[in-house]
Amino acid sequence: AVELDSDEVDIFVDNTGQAGKKFGVQRGWLPDNGDVNPFLKLFGMLWGLGAWATLPAVIGGYIGNPLVPQPWIQDALAVGQEKGRWPDNALEIADDGTVTNKFDDLPLVGSWPRRPLELATLRLQSMIGISLKNWKDLAPDDEALDSGVLTQLGGCIVVENGNTVFEWKDPGICAVANFESIVKKLKKE
Repeated sequence: AVELDSDEVDIFVDNTGQAGKKFGVQRGWLPDNGDVNPFLKLFGMLWGLGAWATLPAVIGGYIGNPLVPQPWIQDALAVGQEKGRWPDNALEIADDGTVTNKFDDLPLVGSWPRRPLELATLRLQSMIGISLKNWKDLAPDDEALDSGVLTQLGGCIVVENGNTVFEWKDPGICAVANFESIVKKLKKE
């Protein structure tokens, strides 16, 4: 696992989501209705309101995908396990760094590029070991809530020499850019 060295990377924070709005990301369910609690809006989005691809993305984390490989999931699970995040039993990591993915042992689907429950396990690991554990530090403040960042979806843009080489706007919660698609696109350039 590689630790992010902030001396090598510039990190920018946009507390009110203005960059995303200018990029044209979706703003979620009832973005301009200040009478509805932002957390209630987020709950509605989990059911697909204002974020049509949420349910397919979430369900896909449970049922897997026999066609699209996403090896970053195993890498992320390994990082989480090494940091002591629960659930911590999806992989067996030997002292020499060799990784055995227990999802490979699932009958019929263990050979799929993305096994059932594999991504859902990573999401649970991240929710418990990062989001809930650090909620006090990660929770949006009142300014961010008022600007709608809790329900604003994200996106990704890769620029090289001033030219856009990859662009993605999330169509739902958990419906994010596929890292392998980004790398594949960058290798073609």
